[in-house]
Amino acid sequence: MLAPIDHTDQSRRRMFKTLLWVTMCFGVLFSIFNATRGLWLLVGIEVVYTALALYMLVVVERTRHLKTLTIVYLIPFLGVMMATLANPDTSVGIFAWIQTIPIILYLLLGLRLGLIGSLIFVSLGLYIYTQHYTEKNPSDSIGFLLDIGMATLAITVFSHTYEHTRAQTEKRLIELISTDYLTGLANRSKLTEIFYRERAHALRNQSPLALVYLDIDHFKQINDRFGHETGDQALRHFASVLSQRLRSTDLLCRLGGEEFAALLPDTSATQAATIAETLREQLASTPMMVEDAPLQMTLSAGVASLGQDGERLDQLMSAADKRTYAAKRAGRNQVVSAERPALG
Repeated sequence: MLAPIDHTDQSRRRMFKTLLWVTMCFGVLFSIFNATRGLWLLVGIEVVYTALALYMLVVVERTRHLKTLTIVYLIPFLGVMMATLANPDTSVGIFAWIQTIPIILYLLLGLRLGLIGSLIFVSLGLYIYTQHYTEKNPSDSIGFLLDIGMATLAITVFSHTYEHTRAQTEKRLIELISTDYLTGLANRSKLTEIFYRERAHALRNQSPLALVYLDIDHFKQINDRFGHETGDQALRHFASVLSQRLRSTDLLCRLGGEEFAALLPDTSATQAATIAETLREQLASTPMMVEDAPLQMTLSAGVASLGQDGERLDQLMSAADKRTYAAKRAGRNQVVSAERPALG
């Protein structure tokens, strides 16, 4: 099974690579420029950092610690910028680079770290300016400081607003694509993502993992007798009743139609069968009101477990589905597992 795609991670890797390429290009240009002015310390720093950027370009695609690598790179990167600003022989125009700090930090580190880093390094940069340039021409320097400060503040606010909006939009889109619109439960896509994570946890800790396949009995008759609106109500009722009986660590999802599944971490096949039996009893004892009359609903369930029935989600789903079908053939309203065969 493939790991779920993290689009934010991919985007930040691309941004980081862009920064590395820019760093190398400007490092070469500035090292040549500073060499002509005899600023050999800056030349040495820029050459070393250009080499570091080249090395990180090699490893950035395969590292699993992108944020740590980014911070390790950015702190000396911004430190070099501050050192350059502090050099009295540096052109005053270098202070325009302060405005790039919020953009770089928000794009690479996200909302919280981007804000913290921007406040620290922008404030430090403006402070350095006041210490080195205001004495040369106070009136011009103060005006320049205000211009740079206000422009940088505006960029910081825009960067913060953009990153906050982007994060909220991404969160909402993830919810939409991973949630069943009718019941509010997770959908098959979310089940796949969570199974990948829980399987890794189970294999790492040698802990059990179970899957229960759940199917509403005679659901077509509910639709045919009462209409699809009542059928939708029945699906929501089913989801609500079962959600109340599961643990916070369990995942109940709707696969489609009247078919559901529950992923149960740290649960053996025997324990999963007991949980499924509890769900069956809870549903049977909680009728849905239709036209002021109680309508009893029942379910058939099949249980599969990691290792015993396979290592992949499709293998567990297939095993659990076959046992659910066996429960239906045996008369419905029962749970079937490897240890608990059909009654009929």
